[in-house]
Amino acid sequence: MKMDDCRPSIVRGEGVYLYDDTGRRYIDGISGSYNHCLGHSHFGLIAAVKEQVDTLVHACNISSNTVLPEALAERISGKLVKARLVHTFLVMSGSEGVEAALKMAWQYQINRGCPQRTKVVAIDGAYHGCTLGAMIATRREFINEGAAPLLAAHSIAMPIPSGLEDISHWRALLAEQETTIAAIVVEPVMAMAGTRQFPDGFLRELSALAKKYDIPFICDEVYCGVGRTGAFCESINQGASPDIVILSKCLGGGFPITAVVTTADMTDSFAAQSMPLFRHGHTQSGNLLGCRAALFILDYLDSHRSYEVVAAGGSRLLQGIRENLQTTNSIVSVQGKGLMLSITFETSQACTRAQLAVRRQGVIVGAADRHLKLAPSFLISELEADELTDRLVSSIRSVSQQ
Repeated sequence: MKMDDCRPSIVRGEGVYLYDDTGRRYIDGISGSYNHCLGHSHFGLIAAVKEQVDTLVHACNISSNTVLPEALAERISGKLVKARLVHTFLVMSGSEGVEAALKMAWQYQINRGCPQRTKVVAIDGAYHGCTLGAMIATRREFINEGAAPLLAAHSIAMPIPSGLEDISHWRALLAEQETTIAAIVVEPVMAMAGTRQFPDGFLRELSALAKKYDIPFICDEVYCGVGRTGAFCESINQGASPDIVILSKCLGGGFPITAVVTTADMTDSFAAQSMPLFRHGHTQSGNLLGCRAALFILDYLDSHRSYEVVAAGGSRLLQGIRENLQTTNSIVSVQGKGLMLSITFETSQACTRAQLAVRRQGVIVGAADRHLKLAPSFLISELEADELTDRLVSSIRSVSQQ
């Protein structure tokens, strides 16, 4: 059976469950695409957005101001002010956010008299989006196809570090090529690379190294930010001092909104321009429905101690899956942080077979290369998490014995 043979046609969602056009129920183990942090059709979230629909859907963001984008920008900056991240620019998608961050870095280098600094350093296996500009940072072969000239001209790839001592490779790179590098981009937890985490202290050391060479350090938290790992901002949680942070997915809970948050040092560099601001934007930048959703979600996460709940629930889910799959053939490792987990198989073929088997058992999960990806709703109950674990484990065991 091929993967397409069991692709359900989803028509409805409620909580952690999805329903297809035949009425069959599935556990959504990936929350849409890591973004339905409050589950599907959350009453409060839907009510808040419906109220906004009845009030104002859109207004021109060039000739007028609207309250919600300003309120959201202030709310996010207020949560990150201790990390010097005080200015927020709103766009729609994660890829747009990455492109806006890269554009900020390039403008910063031009404004300080270093226009030759155009290259972006990223990490092998990283995913930062598939639009043309974002592909400069993405280092995944099947996505990068067709963009080879762009990558050759503007991108430098570094291997995933295995230990803190690997910071020496970065020291050598920056010492040799500092005059060509515009920015460093990292995912604090690498979603498509098997929920790969950095060695303890690595991001802290790397951000300090970037600062030494005046290279903006960009942390792409599209996947891992806004509570997914149990922290609002994972890079700060790891001790890093980013110059730009990108937040998306869980920020909108299924509605399109992305925040690009930066420091006063970055924005002050724009003051010398003929138009003294960050010259960027789209028709739907700071769209009102996304802003209203994000404000509701931030209120909810704070008032329900959701960051602690995610950390505890994620640890329990990870332990349950690990214990039940530790002797299973074809599995290399099970890893995760908060409610962001991956199961790594020996081969991509084994991973595909497992994904298909899991889906047959009524569980929707993601896959990338050799990694099966899990990112359930923050509101998943222990009973629902156990149901997810049981179906997942039995499905994987069944195909691993074939």
